[in-house]
Amino acid sequence: MQSPETILWGVDMQRDFMLPDGKLYVPSAETLLPNIQRLTDVAREGRAFFVSHGCFHTSNDPEFATFPPHCVTGTPGSEFIPEALVKGHRQIPNNPDATLPKDLLSVPQIILEKQTLDIFESRHAGELVDRLSRTAQFIVFGVVTEYCVQFAARGLLQRGRRVAVIEDAIQTLNRQAGERSIMELRSLGASFLTTNEQLAKLRVTA
Repeated sequence: MQSPETILWGVDMQRDFMLPDGKLYVPSAETLLPNIQRLTDVAREGRAFFVSHGCFHTSNDPEFATFPPHCVTGTPGSEFIPEALVKGHRQIPNNPDATLPKDLLSVPQIILEKQTLDIFESRHAGELVDRLSRTAQFIVFGVVTEYCVQFAARGLLQRGRRVAVIEDAIQTLNRQAGERSIMELRSLGASFLTTNEQLAKLRVTA
């Protein structure tokens, strides 16, 4: 299969972040669910490849010195919300024994596990991006704007990829910090679109 020109890139869309009963709930994150659903539908319809990543921590992860415990492996809070999952997805642990599928596009969605804020500190993210089309559009959405969304979008831009961030499918913990992150990403070349604008662009290019 030819490498797709539209890559959905979903960030940390797990129960502990997205839902009000989550361990590290991002206020109002649940209001993003309809737009996340609409974006994920593009992959469900076979019109995009979907890369997702999320936190999968041990119960004594060093990160819990900075943030409250969250997304501990095997707990309900580490599960991805159904709006952000495509049937047949493949989850890749962040360990040396795990590998990406030889035929990357044989699955509709790859989920990368990580233990740090920056997905590009994990073992498989760089290789995955290298195996995708250099001219593809990467559509970034999820939480949290000033942390993992910013790291993901910045990492893609630093690797010479075209990045669009979906401004009504991201959420922040701190509004001012989120605004600074958006300004930085704009300066690096990211575009910012609404869900409707992005979906309209995809319909035109389909």
